[in-house]
Amino acid sequence: MGSAAPPVIAMRSETLGGTVVMYVGNLEPYQGIDLLLKAFERVVERTDAADLVIVGGSARDIHAYRGECHRLGIAGRVQFRGARPIRELAAQLAEADVVVSPRLRGNNTPMKLYSYLHSGRALVATDLPTHTQVIDARVAMLAPPEPEAFASALLQVILDEELRARLGAAGRRLVEARFTYRAFRERLNDLLDWLETETLRPPA
Repeated sequence: MGSAAPPVIAMRSETLGGTVVMYVGNLEPYQGIDLLLKAFERVVERTDAADLVIVGGSARDIHAYRGECHRLGIAGRVQFRGARPIRELAAQLAEADVVVSPRLRGNNTPMKLYSYLHSGRALVATDLPTHTQVIDARVAMLAPPEPEAFASALLQVILDEELRARLGAAGRRLVEARFTYRAFRERLNDLLDWLETETLRPPA
């Protein structure tokens, strides 16, 4: 039997001093980056205990959003890291305390949600079907897609370490129970057993 993989150790940037809120993904409008920045502006007004890290995005989008950060007065608290190789994802998430998905629309669940949950970090997401078909308030802080509401949700997890730990642990349990390959295989076996039973059942 192979040995378990070693844990990923967070190597926090020296420029990050507070609770790290992290977004990973592209910076297209539907992802809600404008919502996130406006919400974080409100967070910064109420606490100096948090930094925002944004991983991903094209150079053009990063340039535009850096300008927006300057306009909102939060440039010193937001770090853009640009696109990173997928092999770095676990290490990036290990540096976070809170992960966010401020997505504004869409019917599909973003794949990063599973990485977020598996990271064991507290998740804050918009209370929309793109998220709620997989998660609920037991494993994430859900908020309407509105800056004040999203800021309030962020503040709760930023300021409450126990809440962050509880949500992070619950999210990890969820993804390990339902969305790993082993969990998929077990559900598939249950389905095959049910199909076999139904096939062998005599007609009524």
